[in-house]
Amino acid sequence: MNTDKIAFLLNPSSGTRGTQEQMKQLTDFLQSNNPGALYLTKSPEEMRELAKDFAQKNYKAVFACGGDGTLNLVSSQLLESETALGIIPLGSGNGFARHHNIPLRWNKAIQVVENPKITIRDTGLINGIHFVNVAGIGFAAKISHAFKNETKRGLSGYAKTVIKNLKMEPFNAVVSNENGNWAGDTWMVDFCNGSQWGNNFRISPGSRDDDGAINAVIFKKINPIKIPVLGFRFANNSVPDSPDVYSFSGAGFQMQFEGLKPLHVDGEAVGMVENLVQVQVLPKSLHLWTF
Repeated sequence: MNTDKIAFLLNPSSGTRGTQEQMKQLTDFLQSNNPGALYLTKSPEEMRELAKDFAQKNYKAVFACGGDGTLNLVSSQLLESETALGIIPLGSGNGFARHHNIPLRWNKAIQVVENPKITIRDTGLINGIHFVNVAGIGFAAKISHAFKNETKRGLSGYAKTVIKNLKMEPFNAVVSNENGNWAGDTWMVDFCNGSQWGNNFRISPGSRDDDGAINAVIFKKINPIKIPVLGFRFANNSVPDSPDVYSFSGAGFQMQFEGLKPLHVDGEAVGMVENLVQVQVLPKSLHLWTF
């Protein structure tokens, strides 16, 4: 396997017990076959600095080995460069990898090195913060903040966090862009460059990251008794058909609301935002290696 001018950045804290075992196997493989391509990072700052350095040195690809948060860190330093993002999905949900049909086993995903399909993808900004997959405020962001403090990872850990924080807190918002306007009570608004949060929970099945647009998915205020119905729609990929969900797309959005709300970016809690969210697409800003 030729890994000349290719780097693998590993996030040792990513994922579940199963993906931790995969990470060990990947580490052993690289240490045996090309130790110079392996970088075990100790912090987000180190990962960003390494990715930035490799882009400046015109590396062919930098592999983010972790979940969507790891992909966010690495890809943010590759924007507008010729260095491509590679993906070894070792996170809890792996939403962006699933969106692009990247194999979920490291020994399958790494085979892209032999014959990569190179495409150029859109990314997004929310209040100036980079995202590749999904970002937003409200309930999903609240769960991201709570999940950050959970010791149990993976789908079961996420489900436990959702159940513990199931109380919804609707708020009034106005979401607008050049294509439309929505106003009303909502409990969650996510802006989708990709199609799913992870674990095949597709919030926006029709979303693409090569069309110059982002999709705003607005969950209207609903009676809690309807939550199981909405859960069923997630399971069968029919969320857009729900009368309790409104979506529209565009190159950017402005969202106004009152007070402080939690924000998530690619599933990671990134603090609180107040009164205003501005979203924009960055067309064709990231080279990507896929199969």
